Amino acid sequence: MNQITEFCTGCRTCEQLCPKSCITMEYSSEGFIEPRIDVLKCVDCGLCQKKCPQNISNQLSLPKGIYAVRNKNDNEILRSASGGVFVALAKYFLEQGGACVGAAYMDNWNVGHIIVKDEKDLPRLQSSKYVQSDTMQTYTEVQKLLKNGIKVLFSGTPCQVAGLKSFLGNADTTNLLTIDLICHGVPSIKLFKSYMTWLEKKMGGCIISFNFRDKSAGWGLNYRIKIKTRTKTKTKSCVIDPYYYHFLQGNTYRECCYRCKYCKAQRIGDMTIGDYWGIEEIMPEFFSKKGISCLLLNSEKAMSYISLIQSFFYIRSSTLTDVMKHQHNLLAPTPRPQLRDTVYQSLNNEDVNYFFKEVLGYPPNCKAEFLSMLPEWIKNQLRRILFRLKNR
Repeated sequence: MNQITEFCTGCRTCEQLCPKSCITMEYSSEGFIEPRIDVLKCVDCGLCQKKCPQNISNQLSLPKGIYAVRNKNDNEILRSASGGVFVALAKYFLEQGGACVGAAYMDNWNVGHIIVKDEKDLPRLQSSKYVQSDTMQTYTEVQKLLKNGIKVLFSGTPCQVAGLKSFLGNADTTNLLTIDLICHGVPSIKLFKSYMTWLEKKMGGCIISFNFRDKSAGWGLNYRIKIKTRTKTKTKSCVIDPYYYHFLQGNTYRECCYRCKYCKAQRIGDMTIGDYWGIEEIMPEFFSKKGISCLLLNSEKAMSYISLIQSFFYIRSSTLTDVMKHQHNLLAPTPRPQLRDTVYQSLNNEDVNYFFKEVLGYPPNCKAEFLSMLPEWIKNQLRRILFRLKNR
């Protein structure tokens, strides 16, 4: 057996199910993890192909409840990408003696799924990481937790949730709640780490903190960097950053993302969360610069949490049509752009400075460039002045 599927998402289901442990995950030339089969150990049982979530029909459900939500805790919402849904549910699970699983930054800017059992570690799982997270051995670890009667909250991309469900099979999942994210697609860890190396050289210091969804200027698409040698922070807009700009353009995703079978209204997770973009037009009275999430409850299990959700969040009923207006990946996968043909070849062949300046160039934006050069204290002063003028 040479191939499990041509649409591999790198979920690791096959690796952790293989009865002969003959499957290992290795990095492709583009920097995405893929299964490699040791043909000398393989006994052609076919389990990997049968259980691969890309090869089977997954049980998807239309949402039973659709809401706009905002966390009531200002500290929690500030550290979250949008409305702070995950962290509130995670705290509840931890208070019940449970465990939470999600993506976290690790050593050397690797990104992987970790299991958190202590509230002090929850900030590692908050906010967005716009790169593919390695699920590592979390499927096996979740299986053990469930067997021991421990509640588990698992958050990930739809294909990662599908991988977990396929891995668990017919196991008792009463204590498992899954959250899938509205996903555009994922760049490779190789691209992300190259970007961080380039960014450190550009900034002239070691980056000790990075957040794709900084909210110092309000809810939006700004990122914040903290540099060790300067003990300073810098905030920039997505439109003047090569990695961020091309992520949003869909130029750097894994090949399977352009054919994603989870980019639809029917969902794989018990819950679906994402930014409620356009809420200011749909529900202007509910809009907040702190961030609003859309929350889709897709299963009876998820619906059983509605009273809990109402205690954690400010909440408004919504419709799928309204959410879809600005969340196009609930309708279809991101279209594959022409640049995707060569972008990873260029990453492998070009100098890193040339690559991020020329290959991943972006249109000029004088306003964003000017604002990025201002010290943070000046930008904060300007925000306060504008706020006072607006509220006269």
